[in-house]
Amino acid sequence: HGTRHVSSTSIEEWMSANETRREGADFEAAIAQNVKLHLRAYEEAGLEGSSIESWNIEFLRPGEFKTFTSLERGWAFVSAANKALGKPFFKLLVDAAHCGDSGLSIAENQALITKIAEADELGVFHASAKTTRGCLSSDDGWIPVMLTAVAKTGKLKHVYVEMFDHEDAALETLRQLDPGHGVDTRDGRSYTEVMADGLADIAHRLNNLAARGVLKS
Repeated sequence: HGTRHVSSTSIEEWMSANETRREGADFEAAIAQNVKLHLRAYEEAGLEGSSIESWNIEFLRPGEFKTFTSLERGWAFVSAANKALGKPFFKLLVDAAHCGDSGLSIAENQALITKIAEADELGVFHASAKTTRGCLSSDDGWIPVMLTAVAKTGKLKHVYVEMFDHEDAALETLRQLDPGHGVDTRDGRSYTEVMADGLADIAHRLNNLAARGVLKS
């Protein structure tokens, strides 16, 4: 169908009760295992020479993942996978919510974004509110600073607005992990209206980044 970009959270099982955080040699082993798995998928899916230009890998906040829980840790895998493949096919997806919940500061995330972009391993951007994953106005300022940081690299190509229904039965374990996920941030609106407002907000931000010369076409 001419698809050019794909995304996944395939570097770790979501909300695993059996997984523990990998450090040191165990972390390096987890990276190596993931590289082997993803390169096998690359080969068996026939991605070489296909329309697929990039595979965007998403890390998740602590609790949802145990090991690959920050830009730094997600990038460690992406970098290793690209080195093994011989080209920057794998990209790191930047989700503002997971950056905000990762434990790294805004400055640390900004510095990492610059380095990842310099390595040509920066992928798509998710505009999503930390902890609540609801209305973008509940993000405590993370979305604009992360969006601007990515725009400044010259590598920003795709932006998605993402939010969850705070009552979604499938996300009950997420609410148990952090009650903030169960907060109703709609402020009297429907989720359709909240999403429309989010899309409008990000469109204005992108247009104004372009108007100020930060985002270049």
